[in-house]
Amino acid sequence: MSARKRTQAGADIDWYLISIDRLKQLIVGLVIVVVGASAFLYYRSQQTPGQKAEKAIAAAQTSLNELAASSNFSKYRNDFDRAKLKVDQAKKLLAGEKPSEAEGAAIEAQAIIRTALAGLGERESDAQFLTVEGQVEFQKGGSGDWKKADRNTPLFNGDWVKTGSGASAELFFSNGSIYTVGANALLEVYAAINPTTNRKDNAVEMRVGRLEINTTEDVGTVRTPGTQVVISSESTAQVDVDEQDKATRVVAIKGAAAVSPAKGGTAVALNKGEQLSATDQGDLGTKSNYVYPPALQSPTENQVFQGAQGRTVEFVWAPQPKATGYQLQVSRSRLFSALEIDASRTDTRARVKVTSEGSFYWRVASLDAAGKPGPTSPFRRFRVTGLGTGITPTASADKTPPTLELKKPTSLGGQFYLIEGKAEAGATVFVDDLEISVEPDGTFRKLVSFTKVGLNTVVVRAVDPAANQSLQRVPVFVEE
Repeated sequence: MSARKRTQAGADIDWYLISIDRLKQLIVGLVIVVVGASAFLYYRSQQTPGQKAEKAIAAAQTSLNELAASSNFSKYRNDFDRAKLKVDQAKKLLAGEKPSEAEGAAIEAQAIIRTALAGLGERESDAQFLTVEGQVEFQKGGSGDWKKADRNTPLFNGDWVKTGSGASAELFFSNGSIYTVGANALLEVYAAINPTTNRKDNAVEMRVGRLEINTTEDVGTVRTPGTQVVISSESTAQVDVDEQDKATRVVAIKGAAAVSPAKGGTAVALNKGEQLSATDQGDLGTKSNYVYPPALQSPTENQVFQGAQGRTVEFVWAPQPKATGYQLQVSRSRLFSALEIDASRTDTRARVKVTSEGSFYWRVASLDAAGKPGPTSPFRRFRVTGLGTGITPTASADKTPPTLELKKPTSLGGQFYLIEGKAEAGATVFVDDLEISVEPDGTFRKLVSFTKVGLNTVVVRAVDPAANQSLQRVPVFVEE
């Protein structure tokens, strides 16, 4: 029962009166709850690894049946097949007296099924192509039908991606991470709900090729023939799988990463500047320090060269201690999918003859004692104009602002939007005062993440070599 008491100041204070019998009942109930929870935890701790595996397999089988009974099962047949394969694998591992591995396989099956069940309504993609250069194809699940990839093509759990010679692609995941796929690569998108965190883990299974992972607030995972690589949040790492022996090489470029054998075992932590190799059987080598890339000196960023007969461009970079040589690369693509120059040098400069005009990108990697290149330096851009015209343009005579065309911002889910457009060839483009990469024909794309819900404004600015400027403001409304 309750009663009210009036204070001298006139304020009301609520008093709650509980009888002794009622208080005894509450205490007894609390004791029962505590004892019951303790008993459950004790029982759980006393379960053998075999019993835990059997329980996980049974739960996965129940979920598998639930997915099979769904009304639109055909839409998630690939997920069902992948989960069933994991359940069958778990049963074989348990029969082979490997209960811990069996439990892990069963939990993976549950994760795949939970991801599918969570999307039985409108299904959001797990990833999509952000950039496509050259021959890039994708396959839906195990359909066997390869299709040409285009920008913004959605990818789901179980889809495959492959790149041809001189091709490259950027994959944008739902958590904002970007995975850059190199040439002659083959990988599978492996996105599932993590049973422990109840969040989606965005990952890929790399069969062959090179992959560079740039994570945001979440970690990124790459599975290879012998290892599992976890890239920490706000980190960059490079993962290579050799085409011949399927060996894995992991390089930590920024932040940190961890490499563990796929068959189970202790993970090896890698910090910035460290690398590690592993066999296709998951045997980890000893981590070592790689040689850092050199600092680029000339050409400077966005330097313009006026074309003329016999014109040359000299590339200069600073010497890097412990480097035995350098690898110079020049490309028309910022992803360096096709190379105009790919040359080894022992000194810190190279001179090349200009044979065509347009925008170019260049970068340099240091070679270690074994002659293997480490990570490349951040690229720089330069432009060649007026080649073959016989006329040297006068920058001061140009008073016309560069052309600048923008598309409607594309929502990529949540706070992520894609800003696209085309500027006059040779112009430098800034998005919110941050200089971005521009293709030789002037097209550009920039992924922007907003922290404010509601109306935001993006400022896009193009500046030509004569310092003329064009500016546009783009409104973007971000929903909560």
